[in-house]
Amino acid sequence: MTQDLKILRLIKIIPPIIVIIFAILVNVIIISNNQATLKADIKTLRQDFIKTEKELVKSQVKQLVQQINYEKNSTRALLKKDIKSRVYQAHRIAMTIYEANKHKPEVQVTKLITDALRSIRFNQGRGYYFIYKTNGLNVMHSTLPVIEGTSKWDYQDIKGNYVVREMGQLAKSKGEGFSRWWFEKPQNKNKDFEKIGFSKHFSPYDWFIGTGEYVIDVENDIKQRLLQRISNISYGTNRYIFVIDYQGNYLSHHTKDLKKNNNHNQSLTTTTTTTTTTTTKRIIDVAKQGEDYLYYISSVMPSTAKPADKISYIVGLSDWEWAIGSGVYIGDIENYLATREKAISQQHKDQLSDILWLSLFVTLFFVTLSLFLANYLGRRFALYENQISTDFSELIKVKEQLQYQALHDSLTKLPNRILLDIQIEQGIALSKKNNTKLALMFVDLDDFKKINDLYGHSVGDELLATLGTIFNQMLSAGDSVARFGGDEFIFCFPELDNLADAERKAKRISEIFKQHFVINGKSIYSSCSIGVAMYPDDGDASEQLISKADIVLYKSKSQQKGNFLFFNDTINTQVQRDLLLESELHLAIANNELDVLYQPQIDAATGQIYGVEALVRWYNPKLGHVSPVEFIQVAEDVGIINDIGNFVIKKSLQDILQFNNRSNTQLHLSINISPKQLMEPDFVSNVINLTHEMAVDNRLITLEITENVLINDLAKVQPVLQSIRNSGMKLSLDDFGTGYSSLSYLSNLPIDEIKIDRSFIDKLLTNDQSESLVKTIIAIGQFCDLTVIAEGVETKEQYDHLRHYRCDLVQGYYFDRPLSLAALIATYQVSHETEPQITHIQN
Repeated sequence: MTQDLKILRLIKIIPPIIVIIFAILVNVIIISNNQATLKADIKTLRQDFIKTEKELVKSQVKQLVQQINYEKNSTRALLKKDIKSRVYQAHRIAMTIYEANKHKPEVQVTKLITDALRSIRFNQGRGYYFIYKTNGLNVMHSTLPVIEGTSKWDYQDIKGNYVVREMGQLAKSKGEGFSRWWFEKPQNKNKDFEKIGFSKHFSPYDWFIGTGEYVIDVENDIKQRLLQRISNISYGTNRYIFVIDYQGNYLSHHTKDLKKNNNHNQSLTTTTTTTTTTTTKRIIDVAKQGEDYLYYISSVMPSTAKPADKISYIVGLSDWEWAIGSGVYIGDIENYLATREKAISQQHKDQLSDILWLSLFVTLFFVTLSLFLANYLGRRFALYENQISTDFSELIKVKEQLQYQALHDSLTKLPNRILLDIQIEQGIALSKKNNTKLALMFVDLDDFKKINDLYGHSVGDELLATLGTIFNQMLSAGDSVARFGGDEFIFCFPELDNLADAERKAKRISEIFKQHFVINGKSIYSSCSIGVAMYPDDGDASEQLISKADIVLYKSKSQQKGNFLFFNDTINTQVQRDLLLESELHLAIANNELDVLYQPQIDAATGQIYGVEALVRWYNPKLGHVSPVEFIQVAEDVGIINDIGNFVIKKSLQDILQFNNRSNTQLHLSINISPKQLMEPDFVSNVINLTHEMAVDNRLITLEITENVLINDLAKVQPVLQSIRNSGMKLSLDDFGTGYSSLSYLSNLPIDEIKIDRSFIDKLLTNDQSESLVKTIIAIGQFCDLTVIAEGVETKEQYDHLRHYRCDLVQGYYFDRPLSLAALIATYQVSHETEPQITHIQN
């Protein structure tokens, strides 16, 4: 006990002593750090402020230069816009006068029009109108009336351009247009100046009305407008923008006297003071080199009207020979820094005083606190004991919550997959015991992604939560529903007597979606597809029933969304075939099962072969001959369409090169391109590299695309098509006329060829509408200078009609089925009749 008392005394004495010693050390350290921090803050302040001021000046000048460059670069556009509007105005005046007096003789109407237009001036009096007949005869010239009535057909500018002749031809052929010519200006005969004119055809008298403007005059107007704007820019008392030309004249400056003296300063050597001359020369030197900062003594500081040190950022405009700059005076910087340094020093003193007082208070506080430490520790032991008891209660609650979360979906509060398996197995056991059936229904919301995209994921989540509540409310005793994942739910209905009971359950689920759901004030309509698997008919385990319900759900969605479908052997057989097809397709290229056949394309006018279309074929030992319609879609879905496409491209290029090398006839090759293959990043470069390596003439290659490529992402596909066209290869739009917007593609895309869909050719002789469509498509192709090819030609009558309509190319069973390379060589490397003597082959 004595020992314990000593420990208690030490506990009471030692803590206050430790607190006091610690407080003294802390105060010493704080004072030392305060002084060091003060010096560092002042140094950093100076560096950062100067840097900031320089960057601010630089950004102000650069921003102004960007604005000037924009104005400068828009000179021609502004000029063209102005003179075009002026000529349009004159044309309207002339047309109005003509319409009101067209019953009068041309001479009288001409005088009325010329009298109305002759005195009109614009652009500070520089602009005027002139009228010529398109054969060069001058009708009116506002500034040179002496030439009226004379022909200026052979009039040339300094560069030999026939000014009137070219304007007349342009107005005659296109109705209106811009022209360019070069003349000396009266004020400067030692230099050629560009002049831009605009003319518009006046059809009643075969005139063209025009006007023109020197580019340099418009540019000078822009300069004066910019200088006026710059002269009004200021950033406080001592900050402004100045502009000096390379001859040393101040074009814009805060000090107006410098601008007034420009007329007296003929050179840098005659300025008022040597200091100003030197500074101006230094500014111009920096501007000629591009841009940079410059330290110098300014001739005058606006706030003091005395010379002062200054930092300026100078940018040169070489085209206009301007030096543009702005700066900050060193005196302003130093005044600001002195004020800030004084404020920082006082702030540090105040902080130090506050810290010392706080340190004293803290020391007293902790000394007092340590005296009650022993009692505090005793009380804490009691508190810890109570806290442990409370923590155990919390742990039990957390355990229960974790158990619930482990078996339920957090969004819908429905059982999750773990609890679902348990409930299904329980339902199977109950149905087996009572010799009844169990229905497992796999429910998937149709187009749920569209709801998320249209209304947002929060609305989609709220819809799922609402459905979870509705699903749970429709359950009978023993039934269960779980969220399987995403927008998928699984219902388990045990103890059903027959399939009719299961159908009624499925209909009840579907009927839920006949109503609309109001989510966050939005009215949402949805539907679901249901796949149903039955115990014991389709399986006796949870995993089997879920798998088969999922399979039949997939089939239900592919046939028609919004329906339910029961699993059966037919569906199972089809699914197994689909799985086998997908599996075998991955090995088709490696096992050399793919082949390329070629269907001839015939010149309709001559009957001679023009080219071939490459068609991929697949024969598999297990599946037999598989239609391209079937396996191409699978290849796109599983991501191997690029491998198959590359095989077809390489094989067809090799074959057509072999044919052309042995024949005088150079066949063209058409290759169908999948949308996904076309959008591969390296597709175009890979094809170009392949044709280059094999020495194939790109002009013989046509890549066929379907309209769905354009519908899905026109903005993305357009540059790809342009790259193909630039390489020399041609582009063909397959199945033309079957889409809803095909015509718009002809003007916006680099299409060379259109293919008339076989559905139109089939009805060519039996349906007037199809015949009209075919003739229209051919006419469109001729109008747009496109090659038109008709596919699916199977009779001589069809061929004769297409040839009569001047269709360019034809292909179909009337000429030949798709041929192997050997058959193609054997048939078409030898001479054959203009019209192939081929009996029509039934497809």
